[in-house]
Amino acid sequence: MKKLFLAFIIVLCTKISIGQDGGNYIFNSKSDLKQSLFLGPELKISRLIEGYQVYTGFKGAVLFNERIAFGLSAGGFVTETVFESYEDPGETALLNTIMGYGGFYFDYIIHTRSPFQISFPMVLGGSGVMLFRPEETAGVNTNDRLIEGGVFIIYEPGINLEVDITSFLRMGLGIGYRLAFRGDMDRVSPGDLSDLTINWNLKFGSF
Repeated sequence: MKKLFLAFIIVLCTKISIGQDGGNYIFNSKSDLKQSLFLGPELKISRLIEGYQVYTGFKGAVLFNERIAFGLSAGGFVTETVFESYEDPGETALLNTIMGYGGFYFDYIIHTRSPFQISFPMVLGGSGVMLFRPEETAGVNTNDRLIEGGVFIIYEPGINLEVDITSFLRMGLGIGYRLAFRGDMDRVSPGDLSDLTINWNLKFGSF
């Protein structure tokens, strides 16, 4: 599934680049370079380990010539992720998971002759994951004990449909795929953190 999605993004970007007029460039000359800023919240729904969870985050970027953006993105999962971990043969434990991720944010925007445009966002960075085991005393949860933590590399490409609400507000809806690499945890693998994402976002800026 993830290979098919990545192949679709690459082919679509290639076709758009070939179909553009040879005289249209992202950066024409130093005097033509236009810059603006945008920032805004984003909301994602994605499968994490054993269930679907909600991610909330924030991103900001510098937009060049209304087409290409460079910035930062960060956030984390805000719903509780509980899964069974097999500690020893025949013994299981319910563990709570906390995960946040973010990094460098890149976006390429294709404009149309309407309020709508297509964007190709991408995040490349890292994530932190922590596992907690609930501690109980006389049947009452008294504390959550940290039993493992780790860091993963995150790469998340996507495709969004965006619409200009006003001259300073843009709303987007799209899909992406979160890929995790090079994890250093025993109980969680990169595959547990990799899955399709559905996202909704707002951009406040000058468009």
